[in-house]
This record gives sequence, structure tokens and C-alpha cells, in this order.
Amino acid sequence: MKTTTRKGFTLVEMAVVLLIIGILAGIVLRNIGSFSPQARDTRRVADLQVVSTYLAQYLNNKGYFPQTTTWDGLETELRSIGVYNIPKDPAGLSYSYYYCTTTGADKPNHFVLRATLESATDSKIYENSYNNSNPPSGWNCNGPATFNCSTNNARVYCLIQ
Repeated sequence: MKTTTRKGFTLVEMAVVLLIIGILAGIVLRNIGSFSPQARDTRRVADLQVVSTYLAQYLNNKGYFPQTTTWDGLETELRSIGVYNIPKDPAGLSYSYYYCTTTGADKPNHFVLRATLESATDSKIYENSYNNSNPPSGWNCNGPATFNCSTNNARVYCLIQ
């Protein structure tokens, strides 16, 4: 009598293997997904610090900060001094730029960079944030009268210069 050997897997064996792979993939993706908002927030803070450096270059070249009211306008102004890699928000949210003048200045000599954060869990992220909701006394800014940048508003980060 001839014995036959089985070649391949049964449908039940395949289903069990796929079920185990699906469970493991779900666990891994759930754990990876929880870090994404915090990672994007960290990138937002780093982006604003990079733009702050670019604005220092602009000030060094022109003697004042850009007089624009949009992020796209800021990109155009920075390109005029040779800066082409202006960051965009990693999740499609918007960054904001506001220029400010102090009393007696005819050109912008300060700025506020603002980003909306996704997560409010990391208090270290605010250590350089502008800790006030209003512009300093004597500043005239093109943005809103209140920037809402205080650490009480845990979803907004501002960098002031």
C-alpha cells in the first residue's frame, strides 16, 4: 500500500495563523499610534525654533523682520534671502507668524510664532513658550490682540522674539 504525504496547510491551520498575526499586528499598531501626536508636537516646536533661526538671518540681512500676515508670505520673504526649506505642519495644521513693532519703531523688530498642538500631556514642551496671553506692553502686533499662548492653554505653543 502506498502512503501519501500531505503537501500544504489546511484551511483551519491558515485561519489560526492569520488570527495570531492579526492580533499581534493590532497590539503593535496600537502602541505605535499613541506616540504619534506627541512626536508631531515635538516636531512642531522644533520647526518653530528653526524658523526663528531663519528669521534671525532675515533680520541680519534686512535689518527688520518680515512684514507679512500669512505663513505663505513668510515663506516668500525667507526665500528672498536664500532660505528654501521652510517647515510645514506635519499633520496639516497651520503655523502662524505675527510681526510686532515696539513704540517708536517703524519696522518690525519682534515676532511671535504660534503652533497648535495635538497633545497636552508633555509639560516640558512649554519651557520656551511665551507664557502670557497678550503681547507685552508697548508692542503693536499685526495679529490678534490676544495670542492665547499661555501655558493655561495647553494646546498652543508660541515662540516670541
